[in-house]
Amino acid sequence: MKEFFMVVNPTAAGGRVEKIWKKKIVPKIDSKLEYDFEYTTGIGHALELAKQKSNEGYKVICSVGGDGTANEVINGVLKAEKKSIFSAFTVGTGNDIPTVFGIPEGDIDAIIESLITGQDKKFDVGYCVNADRYFGGVASMGFDAEVADRSNRGTKKLSGTINYQRAVLTTLLKFKPYNIIIEPNTGQTVEGPRMLVAIGNGKRYGGGMHICPNADPHDNLFNGTTLKKISRFTLIRLLSLVYDGKHLNHPAVETFEGNIIKVDSPEKKCLYQVDGEILGHLPETFITKPNFITARVPDPWIPYSEMWEQQLNEKKK
Repeated sequence: MKEFFMVVNPTAAGGRVEKIWKKKIVPKIDSKLEYDFEYTTGIGHALELAKQKSNEGYKVICSVGGDGTANEVINGVLKAEKKSIFSAFTVGTGNDIPTVFGIPEGDIDAIIESLITGQDKKFDVGYCVNADRYFGGVASMGFDAEVADRSNRGTKKLSGTINYQRAVLTTLLKFKPYNIIIEPNTGQTVEGPRMLVAIGNGKRYGGGMHICPNADPHDNLFNGTTLKKISRFTLIRLLSLVYDGKHLNHPAVETFEGNIIKVDSPEKKCLYQVDGEILGHLPETFITKPNFITARVPDPWIPYSEMWEQQLNEKKK
């Protein structure tokens, strides 16, 4: 039995992942790793492959693609009877989930080195009770979910950030707020018209938007962000602040936390998504699962919060 199994999504990033796999990854790992691989053929296949290969005994299941592929691999690993270690080549349209765990972002050589000499570290994940779905990054509903839905249906030939921004602008033209009820188990119920609700196990989504900048996948706690009703123009200006986490200073932004959070939109159907994947409509109950997934990360390991802080400091120079 070989140690590594690579779940490769050839259509990720507008088909670029297949080229990256063949030309940039395979030539480097053929002499360094004992691995098998298989291409995915459609939605849900990465999950089934990861689950099957975990049960067959592969030690590390590695996602090769973007966040959609990573989310499916995470779910396959966690739903298998035999638990494998998760890792990823972050080469898709969006790479928010593996990056939040501390897996190098877009650096193929660093990822290979971490697979060979790295350490195995446990992280929290979120879990959606009604949908029976795990997530590593962010669950969101309202404006966010409509953007994710539109982004998923749009072109993948653009970068994750540009693709997401295009979906944001298109959604703005038609969006109307939802009357949302948020019930965290550690605080007051939040209720009223909301543009969006984000529940973060990790800090970021949408190709680097730090919607939940205080989230930490090690504290057994969701950090949530919700936005009251504001004008379209104000929303555009506010979204530009999300990349640096400065949106928390806006008076229309509220935060909340809890390890069990119930969210509903009783008056109108409201989509929700996790890690960029649309799961359906509210209501949903989100639960943290502490130290529930093991990921192969670099050694020494640098928490993503430190990497992000360094990026912010570099911007100030």
